[in-house]
Amino acid sequence: MLTDEMLTAHTLRGEVSAFEELINRYKNSVFAIIYRMTGQYQEAEDISQEVFLNVYQKLYQFDSTKKFSPWIHRIAINTCITALRKKNKVALINFDETFLNQPQWEEPNNYGSPDIVLERSELRSEIAAALKELPMSYQSVLVLRYQSDLNNQEIADTLGVNKENVEVKIHRARKALRKILINKWEERGESR
Repeated sequence: MLTDEMLTAHTLRGEVSAFEELINRYKNSVFAIIYRMTGQYQEAEDISQEVFLNVYQKLYQFDSTKKFSPWIHRIAINTCITALRKKNKVALINFDETFLNQPQWEEPNNYGSPDIVLERSELRSEIAAALKELPMSYQSVLVLRYQSDLNNQEIADTLGVNKENVEVKIHRARKALRKILINKWEERGESR
């Protein structure tokens, strides 16, 4: 089986089937990143197509000594941000799938409790609303970290920054998110 880097070399030599293989390998991860940033299925499909057009046009810029996945994911994020700015739109991040895919820390008998189910649903909604208020750069790192399940080095490679920058950005994004949530709870007179 050919590596991604080999497929890029074959594509640059004009082999269309090599690029089709790259699309097949990355269409799901690219779509997932974009969908989580937009919250819109149709829009994510459109932007995904634009991503692969950009990848094809910029493939000659790819450094074959590096990994392909961070490079294509960076293009996906940048293309998505550009598309959202063009529409002057706030990016939505749907964290429902994250909660569904996370291991359940509660006892199995507590999982079915209506109170716990309702509390989780409310918390998901509150987090989604709070995320809309964060800057796009914070949203990007949170999506890559908690939904795409990338480690800090992979995020750094994807965004083209150093690992320490990612660690700081994740820390600040979480702190800002926490502040927004606490302020909303205090406005309603709740404590959590």
